[in-house]
Amino acid sequence: MAINKINSLALSSVAKVNSLAKGSMAKINSLANVTWSNDYSIDLDGSNDYMTADGVFNDVNVGVGTVSVWAKLNSTSINAILFKFDVDSNNQISIAYLNGSSKMRFQYKAGGTQDKIDHSVSVENDGNWHHYVLTWDTSADQMKGYIDGTQVGSTQTGLGTWSGTINAFKIGMNTINSNGWWNGHIDQFAVFTSVVSASTLYNSGTPYDLSGISNLVGYWEMNEGSGTSIADSSGTGNTGTLVNGPTFSTDVA
Repeated sequence: MAINKINSLALSSVAKVNSLAKGSMAKINSLANVTWSNDYSIDLDGSNDYMTADGVFNDVNVGVGTVSVWAKLNSTSINAILFKFDVDSNNQISIAYLNGSSKMRFQYKAGGTQDKIDHSVSVENDGNWHHYVLTWDTSADQMKGYIDGTQVGSTQTGLGTWSGTINAFKIGMNTINSNGWWNGHIDQFAVFTSVVSASTLYNSGTPYDLSGISNLVGYWEMNEGSGTSIADSSGTGNTGTLVNGPTFSTDVA
């Protein structure tokens, strides 16, 4: 009786292991069949075109967050805003190229207190794609900037207190003065309500699907290829809109 019971338990265990193995293999095969491609970017002419997604106002967390974006400059002849969230001139989050000093500026400004990282341009104006990440966390009192997975400048502290509610968000232009037009390509723009590792987002220089990362509230892949609407792959429904004629390009990150 004991031997029969042991044999029965052994067979049951083997069957269970086989079932789990089959389930795991099915899951792996299912994942392997999921494909993702980066087909298009948007091309901004540096004159008057840009992208907006007003719905994201309510989802951005000014206390903690991350912006991740791939971009390429076609011209460095003018100041160029990669993106900006703001309430007014005293409360804004942005990344920009400064023509006068040939620097990329990462900025978190709250209540009039400006924290910024100015990185002297070396490769960012070389005509190639580069990856930019800005993170902020007021609880940890830190703001950081990254280019191509590497932190630039020093960690900024002494962050100010945000005043008001975000009422403007633009990709490729200055929200306040209606200038600072980006002349170049932009691709794979994502916004998170947590600090996300820049190395994870950079992925050794290979863009990939970010939709599975937690706390994603805006993710515009720019893959439409035509039209003026840009789908939000974050699941929050913050559809983007192309304004004044940005074009789609197969030159991608």
